[in-house]
Amino acid sequence: MSLDNVKLSIKNLDLFYGDNQALKDINIDIKDGELVSLLGVSGCGKSTTLQLIAGLINPDSGDIIFNDKSVLNTPTGKRDAVIVFQDYLLFPHMSVYENIEFGLKMKNINKKIRKDKVKELIKLVKLNGYENKYPSELSGGQKQRVAIARTLAINPKVLLLDEPFSNLDINLRNEMREFV
Repeated sequence: MSLDNVKLSIKNLDLFYGDNQALKDINIDIKDGELVSLLGVSGCGKSTTLQLIAGLINPDSGDIIFNDKSVLNTPTGKRDAVIVFQDYLLFPHMSVYENIEFGLKMKNINKKIRKDKVKELIKLVKLNGYENKYPSELSGGQKQRVAIARTLAINPKVLLLDEPFSNLDINLRNEMREFV
């Protein structure tokens, strides 16, 4: 499974929460195929920056550019930038299989292709036998693996990770990092 390469640029990004300036003049250029980590103390704006890129929140000024085209007016669902949070955000009424399949269904992917992709991802994240379980029946690490598989299923152009491996044991954490 390969992600389409995309150039990502953030230009002069500012964000305010009321009178509090959360981000000031953020500028980042990420080339095709680069892996970039945002490091900093809690509350410095790492997660906020990811949410801006994904389109979950809008900046007060500046621009977010994919392949030399602004995406500020592109709806979240059409940006093809997906974020995996530390909190799992699974659909509680859907099984593991259904959670992973969800994005593929929304993209109207053929049922056979969906089935094959979901089976591949379930195997990859080591959840064989859990296909019919619901989030309430899973451990934290299992929920996180479902969230990662659900995101990877749709092959986003931009994959944003907000501490998604923190709830996994060290061996699985290393495996998931290598996979991603």
